[in-house]
Amino acid sequence: MESFNLLRRRTTELFNSMPAVPSMPSMPSMPSLGSRGSSGMKGTWEKLDIPPLPRSSHSADIVAGTVYIFGGEIEPRRPVDNDMHAITLPSSGAQADYYAIKAKPVKSSTPAAKLAVPTVNEPKPESASESESDEDEEDDEDDDDDEDSEEEDSDEDSDDDKELSEVPLTTPSPGPNASASANAKGKGKSISPPELPDVPAPRVGHATAVIGHRIFLFGGRGGPDMAPLDEGGRVWVFDTRTQLWSFLDPSPAAAGLPDIPRPAPRSYHAAVATSKPDTFAHPSRPNSQPHTKVEAWRDWALGTSAEAEHTHGTPQRPVVGVLAERATDPDADGYGTLIIHGGCLAEGSGPARAADVWAFDVRSRVWQRFPDAPGAGRGGAALALGGTAGGRLYRFGGFDGEAQAGGQLDFLELGVDTFDDQVSGGEEAVLCPRGRAGWKSLLFFGNEDVGYKEVDAATRPLHARRHGDADPADAAWPGNRSVASLEAVSVGGGREYLVLMFGEREASGAGHAAAGRFWDDVWAFQVPSEGMSLASVADTAFSVVGRRNGEGSWTRVETAPHDDEDDASAEGPGSRGWVASATMGALEENGIVVFGGLNEGNQRLGDGWIFRLG
Repeated sequence: MESFNLLRRRTTELFNSMPAVPSMPSMPSMPSLGSRGSSGMKGTWEKLDIPPLPRSSHSADIVAGTVYIFGGEIEPRRPVDNDMHAITLPSSGAQADYYAIKAKPVKSSTPAAKLAVPTVNEPKPESASESESDEDEEDDEDDDDDEDSEEEDSDEDSDDDKELSEVPLTTPSPGPNASASANAKGKGKSISPPELPDVPAPRVGHATAVIGHRIFLFGGRGGPDMAPLDEGGRVWVFDTRTQLWSFLDPSPAAAGLPDIPRPAPRSYHAAVATSKPDTFAHPSRPNSQPHTKVEAWRDWALGTSAEAEHTHGTPQRPVVGVLAERATDPDADGYGTLIIHGGCLAEGSGPARAADVWAFDVRSRVWQRFPDAPGAGRGGAALALGGTAGGRLYRFGGFDGEAQAGGQLDFLELGVDTFDDQVSGGEEAVLCPRGRAGWKSLLFFGNEDVGYKEVDAATRPLHARRHGDADPADAAWPGNRSVASLEAVSVGGGREYLVLMFGEREASGAGHAAAGRFWDDVWAFQVPSEGMSLASVADTAFSVVGRRNGEGSWTRVETAPHDDEDDASAEGPGSRGWVASATMGALEENGIVVFGGLNEGNQRLGDGWIFRLG
């Protein structure tokens, strides 16, 4: 019966989508998604059919159509295991699937035991054995004389005589005397990293982000005292292809220099990631201006390039194995940048909450501090990265220890510095903020929405109290909140939106022992369109005729079930906070997966939902 209902649902969707195919390229239909007319914006909910996995303060990431869930808690201040829970999203009629992945390292950091090689002794003649016995006695005396000198040289030769199997492949930790010797010489202070396992320990309040096929994890709270974990700035890496854990420790400073700054241990912070920088010069590239792809292909096809014929051969006489020999894995050398912000710091380390922003360059393994975000330090802020190239870093909400933050959307322009020596063709150096202004903010001024003084009667924002106590149906700006979901999604044509969902509107007076009040609304913020895109052309056309395009404004999204016959999705997820979310990416550009969280009954939720904008 279930298969029949699924077939009928797919058939209905197919017939309903047929009349809409000819109107898809139409330009006027695209901006209607972001218009603030009476109809508003639409969104749908679909509940995932999976076993319950209750938890809060966890993380969720999507890679190649699979959701990876890590950490969290079921009971307050008691982290769950360090397994990676994977959920395959439904696609092409296939249902969702769930499985757990045990935490395993790529390779143990402890040296492998040396294999014993058996020795074979051949029998010798008696005459030869008698003569050799005398020589052995003389050799023993010589060995006794040289024993002391050999012991002195043994330390120097031990490193050279090590076999490859004895050398650990993970980042080595300096000995206990490393910092002491540096301080004794007066050449700077060196921070000795703590001894850590090869896989991340169970934790809550950590932050993760995706670069390529790998999930990067930083921080969190755990251990017997449930304090922020001090891991010396280490970033944990989970490879979704091998399903193994590795780690990246910050690069040490050069001899005689102070240690490179790194973020303090923290929990309940936010993280995003970008694939930039991802263009690097290769040592194997010749010191000459590289050919374009068209020239290289023509020379190879016609056999007119001696270099191409020598390395790759010709179509008639190809050189087998050259491409495989020179193939490289971008993840092996590393690329991209992990960005973290805010969070709760350890007691006695200064302010209770942070406002700093740090960027970790994966290739160089160096932490770089960006300008601090405006306002007081906070935990539970929502962070998103929108746009192309370096992108724009957005922040909303958070809890500063006294009240929920809101009333403004902060953003920081990012870019990539490029080094071009006219030989290697250009190399992207590092991600960095653009301009000297630093962070900027879009503020909410009551009836004036982000500086718009003249508002159409059909879209006139009503009064909304600044601290987020107003009815979300009567508000023109999202209420103040923390531990919410903020994701950047695309709806095609270069149009991008920030989607804000759920979050805590009023904190509990009992801390983690009780639950506060939560939001159940969904908001969309129209991001400025990229240049030379269909969305930018439509925005320009509307500005010429004097019509607003909705850029830089919030719109409350009206939600409904994705399938009218799906009873499980009829009521939607309901109000909650402390959730984990991730965009579906190439699988569905306008889709977001929300998993778990905490409701007002102080119950950890174990359900998963797919939200689709539009």
